[in-house]
Amino acid sequence: MDYLVSGFLAAVTPLNLAIMAVGLLVGIIGGMLPGITTVTAVALFVPFTFSMPPDMALIGLGGVFCGAMYGGANAAILINTPGQPGAIATTLDGYPLTLKGRAEEALYVALIASVLGGLIGTLMLLFFFEPLSSLALHFGSEAFFWMGLFGLSTLAAMFPGNIVKGLLGGVMGLALCTVGMDPVMGMPRFTFGSFTLVQGLDMATLMIGLFSISQMLVMLESDEQYIVSMQRQARAFRTALIGVLRHTRLLSVMSLLGTFIGALPGAGGSVAALVSYNEAKRWDKHPERYGTGVIEGVLVPESANNASVGGTLVPLLSLGIPGSAAAAVLAGGLMAQGLTPGPQLMEKYPDITYTFIVSMLVANVGMLLIGYLLVRICTRILDVPKVLIIPGVISISFLGAYALRNSMFDVLLMAVSGGLAYVLLKARIMPAGIALGLVLGRIIEENLIVTLHRTQAEESVVDLLIFSPLSLLFIAACVVAVGLPVWMQRRKQNGAGPVAVSRRLGGFWRRFDFWVVLIITLLGAFFFAEALRIDGISSYFPQVVYASIVGLGLLIMAMQVREGCREQDRVALSRGQMLDIAFYAGVMLLSCFVIEPLGFYATIFVGLIVMAGYGRFRISGEALTLKAAGGVLGFGVLLLAVEYACFTLLMDVQPPAGLLP
Repeated sequence: MDYLVSGFLAAVTPLNLAIMAVGLLVGIIGGMLPGITTVTAVALFVPFTFSMPPDMALIGLGGVFCGAMYGGANAAILINTPGQPGAIATTLDGYPLTLKGRAEEALYVALIASVLGGLIGTLMLLFFFEPLSSLALHFGSEAFFWMGLFGLSTLAAMFPGNIVKGLLGGVMGLALCTVGMDPVMGMPRFTFGSFTLVQGLDMATLMIGLFSISQMLVMLESDEQYIVSMQRQARAFRTALIGVLRHTRLLSVMSLLGTFIGALPGAGGSVAALVSYNEAKRWDKHPERYGTGVIEGVLVPESANNASVGGTLVPLLSLGIPGSAAAAVLAGGLMAQGLTPGPQLMEKYPDITYTFIVSMLVANVGMLLIGYLLVRICTRILDVPKVLIIPGVISISFLGAYALRNSMFDVLLMAVSGGLAYVLLKARIMPAGIALGLVLGRIIEENLIVTLHRTQAEESVVDLLIFSPLSLLFIAACVVAVGLPVWMQRRKQNGAGPVAVSRRLGGFWRRFDFWVVLIITLLGAFFFAEALRIDGISSYFPQVVYASIVGLGLLIMAMQVREGCREQDRVALSRGQMLDIAFYAGVMLLSCFVIEPLGFYATIFVGLIVMAGYGRFRISGEALTLKAAGGVLGFGVLLLAVEYACFTLLMDVQPPAGLLP
């Protein structure tokens, strides 16, 4: 108690509170920007802490960590773009709430749930980190492998009525993880002689493409001037608070689940949010509500995501094992202060340790105030015409993708993956499923290979991988996760009677999704053949993944042949909409190739002006006048100045200069 009291008094000194506020603001803004993940935000703040006392440095880093985990929800709700991977599940109900005109309420729900989840996670860290760390130690590689598969199996419940396509999307995400170096053996795979591909496909870059770019292309399909007709909600915060308090039991349970998942090394907030969302949906009396815009769909992933922060710090502070990539960066900040994370940290520096933990409680409370002020600012984005939002988000995405690894390949990867994600959306293969596969791919493969190596020295593969207690538990959970949604869907279909199918449009070959799935299946067969050429244990995972793609693809095509071509299987786009989408996609692709010779900011500026001008004068139909042209030019200059200040001046991102500055 003495250390708790002294830690609280140290945390609330004026200077420490100021550093905490700066850290929270940096984290929230960083979490909102595509490409600036929690890891990046914490890493960017570390150099500023070198000259600080240890307690002040940790308070600032803790503020960034908490703020970044919450910040991604704002972009996820307003423009369907998760600012960081932990906000993927928030898009499923957050953006539909925005489309219903309840954006302010959704943002406040995310804020309140994040604060309460963060408080619960930190309290668990404070009082139970020793037993939690001991429990986490019982999870061997075989348990982590099945836990990853359990997370993937939740796709069956996440996309009811589209279960097989949901699973196909998840397996496609796993396939993207196989490109590059084998995570355990270090053997290059599917690089086709390219040194760039040896590094693999960056997950954050793919996330930007899957959500940011594809969503901007989807916006072009609407004839509305704004994303949504924004109506200010009277007492939105009060409404959100009452809504959260009505679900305190759900929030508490999912926060505890998020804390536990966060305590498992390698899982992190994204896994916690997705698993908790699925579990809340599975046990809800009316699971079909999820995905249509309900506050539970925002409350659950945000509370679990932010509770995972406390869980992530459990193995770091007790064992010296970072629970996530962001915790690993935080460990670097600790060691830069001469503090070694692990069992001796609490023994040698209890005052600093308790100050840090207590400051996380204070930071979550402070986040409520800062987040409240930012919500009122963030909602103003809905008052901006979409023809300006689209080029703005695209330009920020370009800078965010480059900032991750200072790689032009990542920029091209982002643009291409965004275009492909849009095509997959038209075939009703959701980016959220691919994202889940990306998040879980490394966890599944690493632990599978480690388990196979362990069996060579310990026991048979079957005994360890199948019949160990934790393996049996997660296998049963996987069976329930897949079987229950399938059973419920069949029961619903039987109760509805025979479904009338309209074949007036011709056979299955008229279906757009049939040809998309056919191409995916052929690519899966090609890469399966390539996987057979890989030697040793590194080939096991890709062989299973690509064989699964082929199997799921054939199953989906067989179902499509049986169904024929229904009215909803058509891609209903006008010629003008297709022209608009092709124009923006062409500008993005061309920009990727002229950035290096012309210069990054010069290309971004030209692209901004071209896309904004096209949107304003072609899509909106506004008359081309000197005043209107000046407005487009002023928009480009202002946005470019903000991007330059954020990325180059503050974050020290130095993009290619080219012929122009």
